[in-house]
Amino acid sequence: MRATVYHGPRDMHIDQVPDPIIEAPTDVVARITHAGICGSDLWSYRGIDHREPGDRMGHEWMGMVEEVGAEVRTIKKGDRVISPFLISDGTCEFCREGLPSSCVHGE
Repeated sequence: MRATVYHGPRDMHIDQVPDPIIEAPTDVVARITHAGICGSDLWSYRGIDHREPGDRMGHEWMGMVEEVGAEVRTIKKGDRVISPFLISDGTCEFCREGLPSSCVHGE
């Protein structure tokens, strides 16, 4: 597959990279159809925020599910999905109320 890859400050390329695979039964592989480069990506591009050469850029994306792990129950192949802009645990009061962007344990 192709991905936007960081090679250094002001040096990003669209490179061929290995296809993702299911590693855990809760994993999902999605084919990215659209991705955005946001302000936090620009810090790395400008050399202000540290990234390692080879890191992939663009953490805000949408796509189609290609494959699901054995324990995935709520989505299936062909579903349209988006990535969250942060990680939530799904267990805190806010997550249980349907507000994962307010997760007290999120990153």
